[in-house]
Amino acid sequence: MNRFARSALLAGTFVVLTVAPALAFHCPALVKECEATADVVAKRDGSDRAAVEAARKGCEEAMALHKQGKHKDSMVRAGEAIAAATKALK
Repeated sequence: MNRFARSALLAGTFVVLTVAPALAFHCPALVKECEATADVVAKRDGSDRAAVEAARKGCEEAMALHKQGKHKDSMVRAGEAIAAATKALK
C-alpha cells in the first residue's frame, strides 16, 4: 500500500471514529431545544394543545432513541417534533 493510500485510510478512520460520538452528544441538546420550543408554544394563546402534546411525545421518543444508541434517528425525530411544535402556533 502506498503512502497516500495509507494516509487516506488513516484519515478516513479518524473521521468515522470522531463523528459518531459527536452525534451522540448533540442529541440531548436537541431534545432540550425541542422541549423548550414546546413549552414556549404551549404558553402562547391560541396554540393547538393537542399538537403541542404530540410534539412533547416526539421529544420523549427522540430521547429514547438516543438512549438506544440510534443517534441519527434521534436527531431526526427531535427535528420533526420541533417542526410540529412550531406548526401548533396559530
